[in-house]
Amino acid sequence: MDPQAFYGKRNKIEMRPRRTIVVIPESSEDENVSDDETYSTQDPLHINEEKEKSSSDGEDEEGKEELDQLFPECTEEHMETLENFTDNQPSTSQAASSSKKEKKDKLVWSDDNLQYDESNIAFLGSENLPDEIMQLNTPMEFFKFLFPSSAVNLIEEESNVYAAQIFPENLNSVTHKDIYKFIGIIIYMSVVHLPTTRHYWKEGTYVEKVANVMTCNKFEEIKRFLHFFDKTKELKPYDPQFDRLQKIHPLMKILRERLLKVPKEEFLSIDEQMIPTKARTSGIRQYNAKKPHKWGYLNYVLSGVSGFSYDFELFGGKYPAPPENCPDLGVPGNVVQRLLKTVSDNLNHKIFVDNWYTSLQLMANLHKKGILPLGTVQLRRAPNININKKALEKKERGYYSEKRVAVDNVKLSVTSWVDNKAVSLCSSYVGKEPMGVVKRYSKKHKRRVDVSCPKAVSIYNKYMGGVDLLDAMLGFYRIKIRSKK
Repeated sequence: MDPQAFYGKRNKIEMRPRRTIVVIPESSEDENVSDDETYSTQDPLHINEEKEKSSSDGEDEEGKEELDQLFPECTEEHMETLENFTDNQPSTSQAASSSKKEKKDKLVWSDDNLQYDESNIAFLGSENLPDEIMQLNTPMEFFKFLFPSSAVNLIEEESNVYAAQIFPENLNSVTHKDIYKFIGIIIYMSVVHLPTTRHYWKEGTYVEKVANVMTCNKFEEIKRFLHFFDKTKELKPYDPQFDRLQKIHPLMKILRERLLKVPKEEFLSIDEQMIPTKARTSGIRQYNAKKPHKWGYLNYVLSGVSGFSYDFELFGGKYPAPPENCPDLGVPGNVVQRLLKTVSDNLNHKIFVDNWYTSLQLMANLHKKGILPLGTVQLRRAPNININKKALEKKERGYYSEKRVAVDNVKLSVTSWVDNKAVSLCSSYVGKEPMGVVKRYSKKHKRRVDVSCPKAVSIYNKYMGGVDLLDAMLGFYRIKIRSKK
């Protein structure tokens, strides 16, 4: 087959030759440059001076010629005004220099040791529980304190409204007592696991404590219409006030208010928590390969060493602005500042964070508020520190060092220690002194040996695991029930 018959004939395009204009100067600047690229016969400072002189001599004449060409009909008075206007305009170099931010002063590190004085960092607050909590005796009373009747009323009201919107002819409304029964069944199912919820009502796997409280149809009906928010008030994604967590915000607000009533401990920690889920919630569900549950909702928790959660912040797809009257310290630093907004200042609370949150500026700001921080730190977040991470990892187990620096008139200490891996910690109240001893197994000696350990490391290991303890307790009784709306 003829290709021209199939594709058609090509149109010929006439190629016109390009005209190039080459301006050959009478003298070239390259005359002063030697053939050798490395060495020069003249001092570069003198070359620059000669260029400045030659350029300054011809500037006036060239400038007048350009103005004559641009404005041939201008008078001398007009020319003077134009020259004054051009003289008053800032040069590009001046504009560029003014737009540049002033360089911050370089941090100067020293080899001093931070003295650990318990009398200066004694806790000034009170951990005594109020009478409202001390009068609670039974598990049901504790549950109603943390999950008050206002939360149950909210669920009852919004669930009935949503059911009426879906099925207006449905007259089987949910009552206050039904919500309590539903929550009780869910808690029981987290302890006694069966493959599906219907197995608790089936003949072979019948569970009396569940089946005698509520029928299977009633349980599934409540689960289907469970709501905490009026759907008619839902904001659309294009709305500036749109929030992906708007449907659960009313319930979260009630629960958070109850948690804030509990007095906070001396030792607090902030860490992220992964709430496992397989729901396809776009923009909210996160993935973290380092977590046991890799997919889930990301929740930042302020917890005590006891494992009790005093405050939390659920990630809703975007991070809010820093709190009022607080500097912008980036995403990790702003998370810490928001969670510590409810912690009283100047009471010497000890706060522990990991290296995702720690920065020198955050440590200094917390110390100014009377909150004493300690956290692992990435050495790249400590500018100008004379510690090489690769060289540190080659040291023997038990090696330690300490560096000090002043940030905003707050003296901070960075303590490095080598165990199985190298770790660095930053604090404003504790360093390596007084040294301690830990037991480690030695392959060389075939037994456990004593290894020197800095004070900052021992304190961090003792009080940091509050959120991990909370995760462990929740893992024993995880609720795995799903519902489709």
